[in-house]
Amino acid sequence: MQRLAALPKPYLFVFAVASMAAAVLACATVVAILAPGLAPSLADKDFANYWMASRLLLSGRVQDLFGPWDVYFSHLQEAFGSEYPWHNWSYPPHFLFLVWPFGLFGYKIALLLFLATTGIAFLFAYRAFIGERNLVAWVAAMPFMVVNFWAAQNGYLCAALALGALALREKRPIIAGILLGLLTIKPQLGLLFPFLLVAERRWTVIASATISTLLLVAASAAIFGPDAWRGYIQNVVPYQNAVMRVLEGLFLAMMPSVYGALRNWNFGPDLALMLHLSVAAPVALVVIVAFFRIGDARDRSILLLIATFIITPYALSYDLGLLAGALGLMALRDPPSPEGRIRIAILTLAMLLPLAMIQFGLLKIPLAAIVLFALLLVALRDAGLTPDFLRRRVSVKMDASP
Repeated sequence: MQRLAALPKPYLFVFAVASMAAAVLACATVVAILAPGLAPSLADKDFANYWMASRLLLSGRVQDLFGPWDVYFSHLQEAFGSEYPWHNWSYPPHFLFLVWPFGLFGYKIALLLFLATTGIAFLFAYRAFIGERNLVAWVAAMPFMVVNFWAAQNGYLCAALALGALALREKRPIIAGILLGLLTIKPQLGLLFPFLLVAERRWTVIASATISTLLLVAASAAIFGPDAWRGYIQNVVPYQNAVMRVLEGLFLAMMPSVYGALRNWNFGPDLALMLHLSVAAPVALVVIVAFFRIGDARDRSILLLIATFIITPYALSYDLGLLAGALGLMALRDPPSPEGRIRIAILTLAMLLPLAMIQFGLLKIPLAAIVLFALLLVALRDAGLTPDFLRRRVSVKMDASP
């Protein structure tokens, strides 16, 4: 294991900032947990949606999750008070398979259990993905881990599913496919996986993921009723689309995409999405082509994890556990040269994004989008996909022609 003092100073800065944020958050959480009653800061978490979903499921009112928004929100107000701030349900019915046990407990205990179980899953998946014990890789993940603990979101869970699938796609293809089937609870995080799997000829993973997804849909329809899926399509999806178009302020500051940056600059949602797609499409094309040309599986994984947050318009700061996997791998191979210092600076900014992007976003500075593009260029260069490399390939083909 690498010694802390041996880390480059920028990474030591990441460690110090994340450690201080973790200490403050831990103290605040302990005080809130031990205090009588339920503090508003603890109740106003995304986990409240998962806990309420489980409660509704266990009480036989699961259809209220997939009905009109005000029906669902009335249950939150009943549980947390009439002044409870806006929350909405945005997940497909099979997400309930992953959260149903938490309604068996009181809110505080359930929250701690959720963070503990999903956090442990993330740690195991991250370790398997990185493939070696190295302190710098864990430093790279610390800011994300702090932010997701604060948000009490499913960032640990989704990152565990994605990184676990990438780590197991060669040796345990069936399990990797099952993990990707479960990742369909947030399909926007899996847009590039089909192209990677085709490029690598992972037919078993593709078959396992397809069958797992179909079984999850069929099982959820059988257990929760077909009306759950009908309500999800007719009510939840349109309402979530409206959320993406209407919400402003902190919500947009948490989005690392070009779409989020443009909306934060007061672009209309339609124009912002069109401009986002005009950037995302060529990036997707470059990365997909790279999947077929790069020989190193780690480089392909890194490109997938970075490009995901450039291509999808809808991801938030607590989803950046996938990016942490790419950063952990990239930080393991810093070249000792003047050029390496620039690389370390970009990686440092990328590591700090979960903690820093919201503050910059509130100032209308699209730090996340800028850093992601810089990081993608570094990853392409690491993989050997430079303009010189492309010119050499063309030259070799011309020289080889009769």
